[in-house]
Amino acid sequence: MLNINCLLLRLTLNCGLLLLTTSTVYAQTISATLEGRVTDSSGAAVPEAVVTVVNTATGASRSGGSSDQGEYRFALLPAGEYTVTAEKGGFSRQSKRVTLQIGQIASLDFSLAVGAVQEQVTVEASAEVLEPTRTQVSTVINSNQIVNLPVNGRQFIDFVLLAPGVSIGDTTSGSTDVIVEPVTKISFASQNIHYNFVAIDGADNISTASGIQKTTPSQEAVQEFRVINAEYSAMFGRAVGGIVNIITKSGTNQTHGSLYSFFRNDALDARSILQPGNKTLEQYQFGGSLGGPIRREKSFYFLNYEGQRRMEAPFYNSFILSNIARINAAKANFGLPAENLNVLRDSNFDNVLGKWDHIVSPQHSVSVRYFFNNARFANVSPLNDGFDLPSAFKNNDLEDHSVVGNLTSSFSSTLVNELRAQYARRSFDFPVVSTQPHLEVANTFAIGVNRGNPDFYKEPRFEIVDNVTHVRGRHTWTFGGNFNWVRTTESFPLFYPFEATFASLNDLINGTPFVIFFQRFQAPTFIEPTINRSVYLGGAISEAVRNQAKGVLTHTYDGLFIQDKARITNRLTMNFGLRYEWETWPAKALKNDLNNWDPRVGFAYNAGGGWKAVIRGGGGFFHGTIPSPLLACQIPSCGGTLGKFPTREAKQDDLNATTRLFAFASAPFITNLALNNLLGRPNLLNAAPSNGTYPDAVRSGAVGCPSGFLSSCGFFGDAVIVRFARDHQAPLAYQFGTSVEIEPYPAWNLTASYLRVRGLRLGSFLNVNQPRPSGTQVLHNSNGQTGPKNTYFCPAAICGAPGLPGTANPNFAVYFEADSQWDSVYDGMFLTLGKRAGRYFGMNLSYTLGKG
Repeated sequence: MLNINCLLLRLTLNCGLLLLTTSTVYAQTISATLEGRVTDSSGAAVPEAVVTVVNTATGASRSGGSSDQGEYRFALLPAGEYTVTAEKGGFSRQSKRVTLQIGQIASLDFSLAVGAVQEQVTVEASAEVLEPTRTQVSTVINSNQIVNLPVNGRQFIDFVLLAPGVSIGDTTSGSTDVIVEPVTKISFASQNIHYNFVAIDGADNISTASGIQKTTPSQEAVQEFRVINAEYSAMFGRAVGGIVNIITKSGTNQTHGSLYSFFRNDALDARSILQPGNKTLEQYQFGGSLGGPIRREKSFYFLNYEGQRRMEAPFYNSFILSNIARINAAKANFGLPAENLNVLRDSNFDNVLGKWDHIVSPQHSVSVRYFFNNARFANVSPLNDGFDLPSAFKNNDLEDHSVVGNLTSSFSSTLVNELRAQYARRSFDFPVVSTQPHLEVANTFAIGVNRGNPDFYKEPRFEIVDNVTHVRGRHTWTFGGNFNWVRTTESFPLFYPFEATFASLNDLINGTPFVIFFQRFQAPTFIEPTINRSVYLGGAISEAVRNQAKGVLTHTYDGLFIQDKARITNRLTMNFGLRYEWETWPAKALKNDLNNWDPRVGFAYNAGGGWKAVIRGGGGFFHGTIPSPLLACQIPSCGGTLGKFPTREAKQDDLNATTRLFAFASAPFITNLALNNLLGRPNLLNAAPSNGTYPDAVRSGAVGCPSGFLSSCGFFGDAVIVRFARDHQAPLAYQFGTSVEIEPYPAWNLTASYLRVRGLRLGSFLNVNQPRPSGTQVLHNSNGQTGPKNTYFCPAAICGAPGLPGTANPNFAVYFEADSQWDSVYDGMFLTLGKRAGRYFGMNLSYTLGKG
């Protein structure tokens, strides 16, 4: 056994040193901490008492001694139920049962009576409800809540919304994200949805491509999770917003299983007030779980399968439903098939989770978890539900694999190490239902290929984490870190085959868009004059186009941390920590931001009294990662081929696109001609073209455009969706908060909290080619009204005096630059009333008053 211990000690410490010298960062703890004091009946400390913790489900045990002050501490204990025993010669033995939750710092004291050794068992001696040494502000969603509270679709991640200060993110409704993930988008303290961190069994579960959490295991496989609003420990990183820390179930000494099936349909569901007419819905969810011992008190397994078959009618806004006949008439005039509003949307998936836990020795334990998810979604709305017509829908086939291994080693009662590794792979295929051109009436509805989402992305990931915890006197030192390597391959055909945007439905019927975008894929010349009209009647985008619009981006995010948790007095606990985080990007993309230091401090003061008041507070700096959903689009499409914007060459990235994007805008009559030629429809300039013809290849005929081609009768030029500032920095936030928590009645807690979040260096876009603020400008809305917004160039000779003002540089269309120069302020006050779940009743009620 000594040889095994030495080998594992050498392995884990070597890994820890390797991480400390090469990478590292946040330690996503998946365990709990138990601490307390051992005293005699007079309240005097009992040193060198033996304290033993035994997991009642698995029989795993650890032992340690109390200090000169009678204090003991066990770190990295798996969440679950324990029997804790304190004993010393000349005193009676005392045992208590306690349930530990993920991330909890539980306090459990013992008072030993002088006398013969006899055991006194307290059946329900739960740890302190208030956790008097915890500095963070957080909420635990436990297994009772997960099992018993109703949640739509049994998506347990929705329980995060029960925590104060958490809301639905801004891309769930009202706006569109770059990649539409089939998950709930969450926002902490009104921060960007890309600034959160979600971990499963301590492993990163965020998609770098989308910036959103990936698929999570089924509700049946989750034991519990902790929602962290404000973390003043240096152990956590990569989150400007909040943290969601999830742990899955494990097998025990008892064999347990379940079979379940859930059914919903439109007859059982109330109709939404936003859904006119009949609402078709049919949903089946089914699955089962099984867990138990492979060898009692030694090795355990847990298995879960869950599937879903869901079919429902999409939602359409009232404008679409009232005008579908006119919309189809316009499409018929363009030679495009009519919309069928009777299509159904499918949401089907199958996922499997398997977990193996093994106690190697009293000092070492191993856990390996595999998760697989295969999902098939049909007729998904890539924009906002209700805005897209069926020809704009996409199908979504996604597949997630992840393998996570964890080794916990207790080399002594004061030295514990946790080593974790993950390999994960995601395939996200998002093909269009139809390759009809994107025809959009601004702010009202859209037809055809949506330009805002990639056609697919693939993302393998490798992660390694190591944490060391060392207890020395009244100080608990923790250090360690993380290395994360990700490669994103993304295809972004963007404006294929072309897009025309209209100010109103009448303009759509008349065929007069205010701007046309189209993309060419035949590198290196990009001068093909036509596009075969049969493309408009096709299904998914061809592999040739998908491959031409493909880019690859590799990066890492890494860091270091060290922290001291000090018991200053029996009542006052303080955390002092420092983190260092950084990301590495290809030199053509971004300069590496290597100056991200995060000092943090927190305190917890146990004021005591009849209500056992605890006062918490702290502050610190928190760096996130650079949101990269659009960065991966640079290479295939978004960066443009015209080059960098004049006067800003040194500032912008070098990711030139492999496809070429054009913008064309002019007077309504000219854009009508351009649209007809792209669609291959009869018009004044071309009686019966067999294929679509790009504006720069159409002779102007009687119109008299300066160069003889239609493109010279207005603005025509290369378009750049976005270029990144090469010195784009990681987002930063300063958080400060305080809270007061009391226990008015046994098992009840009441908390009042204040949190201030000051966001700095936040990423967003600015138009560096902003139109001149003079003259008449077109406002693109459904009614065709005018106002100062979204101007495109149109010469006075075409539009009539005074004409529309041009852009600052007439050789470019709208030219966005992504930079990190924005900030934000959030102030929030939270009230929370909770009762620990008993045999019949438990609750958690919160109120949030936030201002940002």
